[in-house]
Amino acid sequence: MSAQLQENIGKAEGYLARFKENTLGHYINGEWTLGSGETFDNTSPVDQSYLGKVAAASEADVNAACEAAAAAAAGWAATPGAERRKILHRLGDELEKRAEEIAMVESMDCGQALRFMRQAAVRGAANFRFFADQAPEARNGLSLHQAEHTNFTVRNPLGPVAVITPWNTPFMLSTWKIA
Repeated sequence: MSAQLQENIGKAEGYLARFKENTLGHYINGEWTLGSGETFDNTSPVDQSYLGKVAAASEADVNAACEAAAAAAAGWAATPGAERRKILHRLGDELEKRAEEIAMVESMDCGQALRFMRQAAVRGAANFRFFADQAPEARNGLSLHQAEHTNFTVRNPLGPVAVITPWNTPFMLSTWKIA
């Protein structure tokens, strides 16, 4: 193992310590919960080290999260676009401040190279900013014209959904869905 890799693992261990102390639960309705109580061990593909316990989501846990999201949706929809823009930009700013921590944790969790995860962490913040800038016009329908195709919005929300993020860059790819 190279000296640089050992140094990076040492830095990551500081960020990962809190995950070893407590089971990583689900954030539902403004609270952390262990849901059904089923857990699994998370180990790093980098060095096979133990990262911590994670709450396994049951169908009931997903339903509880969807119900909480549906209950919150009306309030979020009623929030003026300019205010939603500010909120999402603040989230992007906070993510960027913690980009190094996010990159270290993601690298240990999914095994991707740290140089790539650093870019992915910053891209996650950029995703929030992109959607923040779309928020003021979201109710008007939106067309994003490209030379090869046109993207457009049809206002017929499906409501809350459960998503599975890919293993290779879970943080950054989940920001497309969350933002």
